Amino acid sequence: MAIRTLSSVIEQHIAGLPGLIAVLIGRATDGATVAKVTYVSDSQEEQALERLGTYAGDLLQANSRLCQTVSPDQEADYLLAGTPALRVVIKAFPKSPYFVLFLTRSITDLRAISERIKAILIDGKPLLPPVQDSTMSLAQALMDYAKRYAPDPNFVALRLSLKTGLDRNRLEKGTLTRQELRILYKAVADLLGRERLPIAMPV
Repeated sequence: MAIRTLSSVIEQHIAGLPGLIAVLIGRATDGATVAKVTYVSDSQEEQALERLGTYAGDLLQANSRLCQTVSPDQEADYLLAGTPALRVVIKAFPKSPYFVLFLTRSITDLRAISERIKAILIDGKPLLPPVQDSTMSLAQALMDYAKRYAPDPNFVALRLSLKTGLDRNRLEKGTLTRQELRILYKAVADLLGRERLPIAMPV
């Protein structure tokens, strides 16, 4: 009997969908891709898909922040984006930092995408990796976000260490207290010239 994986769940539910380019399951806190099925032809396109998952996590969190300003009692877990030729559909797993993303051509029927997403959410949820300690994952998410958007990503850890007074190794490993997390959040926001980041901090 074949072992069921997230990738096999994706493959099962996307069979026969026209215009499909890629489906991936990612983690919103750091943008990591945990499973994917793609129909791309070269390594450059593969790298672009990795970045897509990373930015999707940011988009989902920013969308949640935006929606909470007008409807604070409802969870924002769905996002539709793209171009005239391409469509990106993102849906979060319920009560989880994970999401599923469909990249399709514009010819693909939205209802068909929605049906397949629902099936993947149901069958994929029990197979999701366990969520790491929230404080550690938030610290790493802040560091990853800074490295993605800072103009000099290779020196981000050093600059944030100097700015916060926190040890560089602890920043990289994410072993911070809640107070240190708030200090890091402010330092990342200052570094990027923003008042707020699309990363939810614990109350």
